[in-house]
Amino acid sequence: MAAIEKRARWRGSSAQAVNAAIAVLGITLLLVALACSVSSTRANNTRCLQAFASDQHRTLEAFLRDPALQDSLGSAIDHCSR
Repeated sequence: MAAIEKRARWRGSSAQAVNAAIAVLGITLLLVALACSVSSTRANNTRCLQAFASDQHRTLEAFLRDPALQDSLGSAIDHCSR
C-alpha cells in the first residue's frame, strides 16, 4: 500500500509541475504579445505622422520648429493616436 501511495503522490506532483509550466508559458506568451502590440502601435503612429508630413510636403522636424505648423501637427497626432 505504501508504494501505491508514493506513486500516487509522485503523479500528483508531476501533474502540478506540468500545470505550473503551462501557466508560466501562458503568462510569457501574454507578455510577449503585449510587448509586440505596444511596439507596433508606436511604429504605426510614426508612419502615420510621416505620411501626414509627406502630404503637407514638409518634414516632421519642420513641423516641430515652426510654431505656425504646430497646431496642425497637434491635430495630426490626435488623429494618428486613434
